[in-house]
Amino acid sequence: MRVEKGKIKREKSEYAVQAVSNAIDILELLGNCEHELSMSEIVSTLELTKSNVNKLLANLERFGYVEHNKYTGNFRLGVKTFQISQAYINKLNLIDISNQVLNNLKTSLNESTYIGVLRHGNVVYLNVLETDEPVRVMPRIGNVGPAYATAIGKAQLSVFGDKEIISLYENKVFRKLTDKTIANIDELLKDIAEVRNRGYALDLEEYEEEVHCVAVPVLDFMGKVIAGISVSGPKVRMSMERIEKEIAPLLIESAHILSSKFGYTGYDESTEK
Repeated sequence: MRVEKGKIKREKSEYAVQAVSNAIDILELLGNCEHELSMSEIVSTLELTKSNVNKLLANLERFGYVEHNKYTGNFRLGVKTFQISQAYINKLNLIDISNQVLNNLKTSLNESTYIGVLRHGNVVYLNVLETDEPVRVMPRIGNVGPAYATAIGKAQLSVFGDKEIISLYENKVFRKLTDKTIANIDELLKDIAEVRNRGYALDLEEYEEEVHCVAVPVLDFMGKVIAGISVSGPKVRMSMERIEKEIAPLLIESAHILSSKFGYTGYDESTEK
């Protein structure tokens, strides 16, 4: 019986595409699980044959995308997946990627929006999109300020454990920028606990008199903090009622959008609405 060459090539092509699709399904399944998975769990979840899964896992393990735990017999993502993820993150420009998110936030609230990063216990402001209001906060872009006195700093510190925060400020003097600036490590830890509880950080005239600021951390694919975004304005426009009902919800949503651009998937979907 004669078989056309074109037919063979097409069938091989379809098989290759399906194999790639199945391999991606395995990687995504392992990536979405908090624990290792057994061969039978992968087979039953993806509804593939054991033989097919075994071949795919062997090849993925060979190239470092999957690791086989010899003690449990289960499988997990390999180091190669993290190397590729890190390479992707390294190519992203934080300012460029955040610009649209900050612009949407500024347009919705008509208040100045910032992005800043944490460096050795201080905050470095990378970018600001200013409000159109005639009364506005002096732009902080390029400024370096103590994280404990700023919402954008405290938002990022909230991702750290208490021991890490204590270590960060060990033997450091807490400078009083206003009469409301946090004065010591105990006050800072108490404030950070409140930040974690409410989901956003506040600076109520702690960095600058007559200025209120709200901030949320931005996370990467590993769940590590890479930046913070904030909304700042005169306290006459930034009442606690407005912060709680309007500003904070939009800011949290914006931080979630930005974090997702850097691969973070750990948010509870029930809180996304």
